[in-house]
Amino acid sequence: MENKNRLTLNGLTTANIIYIAVSLAMIGVSLYLTKHFYNTHFPMPGMTGDSLCNADGFWGCDKATLSSLGSLFNIPTAFFGIIIGLMGIFGNVFPSERSEKTAKFFVYLNFVGCVGLFLFSLIVLKGLCPFCTIYYTLSGIAAFLFFKYSKVNAFPEIKPTAIYALMTIIPVFFMYSYFTDKMRTQSSLSVQYTAQYFTLNEMGDPAKESPYKIHEGSNSFSDSPLRLTVFSDFECPFCQSVSDQMHDLANEFKDRISIQYMFYPLDNACNPNIKGAFHKFACKAAYLAACDKNKFAEIHDFLFKRQDQLSFENISKWEKDFGLTGCFDNKQVQEEIMQTINAGEQFALKSTPTLILNGRKIEGTIPTIHLKAIMKEILEKLNK
Repeated sequence: MENKNRLTLNGLTTANIIYIAVSLAMIGVSLYLTKHFYNTHFPMPGMTGDSLCNADGFWGCDKATLSSLGSLFNIPTAFFGIIIGLMGIFGNVFPSERSEKTAKFFVYLNFVGCVGLFLFSLIVLKGLCPFCTIYYTLSGIAAFLFFKYSKVNAFPEIKPTAIYALMTIIPVFFMYSYFTDKMRTQSSLSVQYTAQYFTLNEMGDPAKESPYKIHEGSNSFSDSPLRLTVFSDFECPFCQSVSDQMHDLANEFKDRISIQYMFYPLDNACNPNIKGAFHKFACKAAYLAACDKNKFAEIHDFLFKRQDQLSFENISKWEKDFGLTGCFDNKQVQEEIMQTINAGEQFALKSTPTLILNGRKIEGTIPTIHLKAIMKEILEKLNK
């Protein structure tokens, strides 16, 4: 006999099917956010984050992931969303009134927590994590379903609570151990990267400052405690990773770092040091980026985000979209790009990306966490 005052005890009713779907979605979103937590804290070489979660400005996952509420004793907060979702699945596979009371209690508690996290993100972080917001919405739907269709008391019964606690404690133990071990390894690697950096030859900053700036922490590039020059190519995949790093570094060090850009297209259409059109769209992309110094930083980000869309036709279209004209036949633009290419001779440039950090050459990419460690050590030595 159907009991209209229960959500999970009447089989596959419409409300219960929705609850099952919501629970599965909560598990999926929470798994994604848990994975993002570990990718953010322990990126693989060349990895700069998860593109699905790396929207700019107001929307983005990293602010939440790296915040004080992004984890609890080094356990990603998102992991607990997996447990809430599993309660919904198990509550339907093994339905009972005690199970429904317990699930209702924790679904309500979870929703209150989500409201708190939502307000924290808006007020303190000044932004929202898109996947977190999806989870908050799913939590609200689950809470509403219990409010509307379940009249049992929201109370954590001993047996089901103990089962869910065991489901939580075991993976938490392994995650805590994993995080601790990774942090220890990461710290050791940062020490190695930093030590290696200070063994590099001091070659000095480029003889001529680039007019193309990604971030200006001081009025003059030479006045910044941290001076980073990036030799790059808009068609180079690893350069795209470095371009993403630059914003992270600028946010971390703010007025203590200046970042300038040097064009080094791996394309013989404008770079005489290259024997062929290795990156056949790189020179035209460089002409567009160099066309207006005031728009350089914007176009720089635009091109790297659309690296897979580079073509002669698209670059010509984007010139119009940015309200520019004559970028590709402008002799002054071509001369300035040639000057940045020639600047590479000072450093015996062989490939992109190449970074010049306070006069020392770094070829290729370094995970952001280790690059930050190097910069912190530089600042410590300078007492900045």
